[in-house]
Amino acid sequence: MLKTPIRMRLSKRRTKQSQTELTKNFYRLYKYMYLQSASGSRPEELLKSLYRVVNAKKLRKSLMQMSVIISQCNDTQKALKYLRQQFNHDEGLILIGILESIAVSGLSNESFLRLDHMLFQKYLSQMRRDTARIKRLYFYSVACFVAAASGVLFLPLIEQMFRSVNIIFK
Repeated sequence: MLKTPIRMRLSKRRTKQSQTELTKNFYRLYKYMYLQSASGSRPEELLKSLYRVVNAKKLRKSLMQMSVIISQCNDTQKALKYLRQQFNHDEGLILIGILESIAVSGLSNESFLRLDHMLFQKYLSQMRRDTARIKRLYFYSVACFVAAASGVLFLPLIEQMFRSVNIIFK
């Protein structure tokens, strides 16, 4: 199938959306993995239940499919290969690396603690970007509302001024 510019743009947009969804939920996934491994959960059970943590539909669907692959085939490598195809960007590769480490040997608490600070800072910066975007949208919507309200209020006044000018100069 030929890749037209429109298809390429849509593909890039989907990849960026996927990356944004993963970035927003990455710290949540990480904390869940940390708590589950600290409580002694088996790696297969941890990987199977990851989909319960996220809110984003596409990410949840991908993680649920990974869970199904693990449940049916009992092959974590096949499930991680599926995820690697779904998330072929930087955030996804980091997540898959962590999941592979958990599947093979389980991560130690020291490994989790080293990642904790970095991931929390990334999570906070994503929240700050989202907050700034929302503030911008609110500002533009208020500006549009003020412009519309001003137009509605000043339109009769301007019309009356034109009538007065016509009466005076007639």
